[in-house]
Amino acid sequence: MNRGAGSLNRFISSRTRQIGMGAAGLAAALWGIGGVLAVLTSISGIELTFLRLWMGVALLGLLSFTSGKRINWAALRCSWLGGLLLSADMAMYFSSVKYTSIVDVSVIGAIQPALILICARQLFHERMERTDVMWIALAMLGIIAAVLGPGVKTHRQFSGDLLAVGSLLCWSAFWLVSKRTRQNLDTIRYTFSATLWAAVFITPAAIASGGSLGHVKTSDWFWIALIAVIPGGGDLAMNWAHHYVDASVSSAITCLSPVVAAITALVVLGQPLTLVESLGGVVGLISVAFVAARHQQPLESPLE
Repeated sequence: MNRGAGSLNRFISSRTRQIGMGAAGLAAALWGIGGVLAVLTSISGIELTFLRLWMGVALLGLLSFTSGKRINWAALRCSWLGGLLLSADMAMYFSSVKYTSIVDVSVIGAIQPALILICARQLFHERMERTDVMWIALAMLGIIAAVLGPGVKTHRQFSGDLLAVGSLLCWSAFWLVSKRTRQNLDTIRYTFSATLWAAVFITPAAIASGGSLGHVKTSDWFWIALIAVIPGGGDLAMNWAHHYVDASVSSAITCLSPVVAAITALVVLGQPLTLVESLGGVVGLISVAFVAARHQQPLESPLE
């Protein structure tokens, strides 16, 4: 009986892990679209972050209410750091895509799996074999090749690149903080609480920037709503996946995001995608698939 129960638990754990990796892949795809939507707006990155976050608070508040997930002070208290990092990441990311091309920002963002791999081993004691490191490195190289290209050059590109680096650091930190917080807090409560804190933190910067809701175009509201729903849906999916998938593995899966970003930028914005970039994307996808396949089974069963 114990052996049968153990086999059943391992099967359920394996299936849940597979669904978690699927959720991580969905989040990566949804996030890949966000940068292109941001470029389509006519407002600054700070203003966009302010409006997107407060719209997200409204949507997540409705979801929290309808699902019966009441927000309490305990949830808010353990989510403030994630909110601070999220607001900084989002403000710098939306500003960076206004200054430089989607492909340049994606190249810088492709470094994230390496940062997560190093930190996850220290923080969560995640086991990574040499084969995993090799595939993650190959995935990163493939993604970098996929997004390198002529891009859309601007006079403010250097500033955009620096903002993209800042966004990368904040996003990586937010990733690890979220992974730790999700061990004690459910998806909806954490996502709402972190988003609420992020909206509160970005509000003084938005006021200081001198922006006004009066100059926001009708078309901008449409794109802002899409940003709140599409990449925002990615936040929910990944925060759920954090509870079931190692941070290093889910981070490797997000290598899909730059591929989606590059393809979307090609289709929507006309930013070029060469044969070399396409081949690099294929290499990245295959490498990510190998990492995901190797981690379908839990490294250690809690019953053993």
